[in-house]
Amino acid sequence: MTLNIIQRLSPNCDHQQIPVEFLVLHYTAVDLQETLRIFSAEDGVSAHLVIDLDGAVYEIVNCLNGKAHRAWHAGVSRWHGKEAFNDFAIGIELINYNGNIFPYTEEQYQTLFEVVQQLQALYPKLNDPDRILGHEHIAGFRGKADPGICFDWHKFYQHTCPGQMYPARKGICSSELREQLLKQAGKEPESEAERSSFWKKLSQFTEEKTKG
Repeated sequence: MTLNIIQRLSPNCDHQQIPVEFLVLHYTAVDLQETLRIFSAEDGVSAHLVIDLDGAVYEIVNCLNGKAHRAWHAGVSRWHGKEAFNDFAIGIELINYNGNIFPYTEEQYQTLFEVVQQLQALYPKLNDPDRILGHEHIAGFRGKADPGICFDWHKFYQHTCPGQMYPARKGICSSELREQLLKQAGKEPESEAERSSFWKKLSQFTEEKTKG
């Protein structure tokens, strides 16, 4: 599979090379257009890569040339004694309004597998499955719940770390919260322009309910 990489470089990064020790997966909570707008707005946030529903991949912060710059995707974060994951982790955003109720597309998975394999060739530490996490694993204490319970970690590891033992990653969204989110999903506005705003607010609701 040959990937077509679309560059949409963001001003929201530090133009300093980071040592790549981890990979962190996220969902966007908004559509592609709003994601790119947020990442292009100064003083905002960013990730290294964005993968759309159809599998298109956007490079937002340099990482695919073997030199990763510091993106702003992890925020306050910690896991197993490590903190401040922006300093040493690549972030990939998957377009999804809420990965705790919406499945990811097969096109997204196939692109993700290919992208991760490219990154593993560039950054050898990413061949260790323990070094690939969700945002919820490093910032769940702040209510971050992505990529969510709909993300298929088993499938992901089978394709990206074949033949290796891998951790049983679990989402932090409870079944009770998922039921609440599903009820709210039925109130989604018909207007595409209003949809991202609706789901962004629900993402904030998710954070409040899962915050430790």
